[in-house]
Amino acid sequence: MTPEPLIFSGRAAEMPCADSPAWLPVRIAHADWGTQAGKRIVATAELDAGIYHAHAPRPVREPGGLLERMHIGDGPGRSTLLGFDFPVGVPRAYARNAGITNFADWFRALDVDSAFFDIAVDIADVSPARPFFPNKIIKKSPGIKQRFHDALGLTEADMLRRCDRAHCDRRAASGMFWALGPAAVGKATLDGWRHALGPALAEAGGRYSIWPFDGAMTELLEAFDAVIVETYPTEAYRQLGLRMGTRGMAKTRQADRRADARRLVDWCAQSCVSPDGELLALLLDGFGPSESGEDQFDAVVGLFGMIDTVRSRVEPELPDDPAVRLLEGWMFGQHAECPSSRAPVLFGD
Repeated sequence: MTPEPLIFSGRAAEMPCADSPAWLPVRIAHADWGTQAGKRIVATAELDAGIYHAHAPRPVREPGGLLERMHIGDGPGRSTLLGFDFPVGVPRAYARNAGITNFADWFRALDVDSAFFDIAVDIADVSPARPFFPNKIIKKSPGIKQRFHDALGLTEADMLRRCDRAHCDRRAASGMFWALGPAAVGKATLDGWRHALGPALAEAGGRYSIWPFDGAMTELLEAFDAVIVETYPTEAYRQLGLRMGTRGMAKTRQADRRADARRLVDWCAQSCVSPDGELLALLLDGFGPSESGEDQFDAVVGLFGMIDTVRSRVEPELPDDPAVRLLEGWMFGQHAECPSSRAPVLFGD
């Protein structure tokens, strides 16, 4: 596969891009957020004449304000959308037990140095005030997950938010409080809340909002320096029509990442997205043979999913469910209903 015809097809798609709607954010960044600093990778794009110019993924900067860390330049005052692949919200049943009525208000008042952020070592320490468990299990403990659920006063189903449940042809995500094992998201949640979301909301002079808790997307983009959303790269695989995420495909394998190169570059041509030369080379090469390839892949796919979502409609899809809007949140780009059960939405509607 050579890049020349793909670049040409992207140029051919530029003509209608000038008609892009006015609500589009000028800057978009998406982070694949790992618990280790070296595995926090961000991909960015900025809008110019209706075209999103996308850049090769880079490590999240340390230290600095969130916009700076996410490689967003030119300072505040330009509409910015920031995506992170860790949960932003809590299950409604947990919120009931913990006395939370609005996630964003509760989180803004939460001390990032409090015991809430310490993973419980012993099941006896688990409570709504300290819901993350376990840090490690030294010996086999039959029934430990049930005891964990009991300590929080929740069933296994209660541990999932609406957006975490099996959806369309996507399997259910993992419960956000369980912190052990390769599929667990508890440690990523804690790290993202403690080292990205919490510091951003506490920034002196920073004006960040969280969708959907703080209001409608168009209003937030206009009123704040940046809008923070939750993403899920596995959802973006389906959204972009990739082979990744289907049986037999693994993002840890360069060959499997490379198998989606043609689709990703074609999507760019169809969606008024222009990858820079470095990003195009990475796409065509499956993001290289190194272990960081999977993180770079998810950072870029998440970015493309965000662009696809903002180009699809004025307001992202969201269920008509007060608990979603106030407590649980929603994965940016996830359908409120499966596509087969709803009318198609055309660009510009």
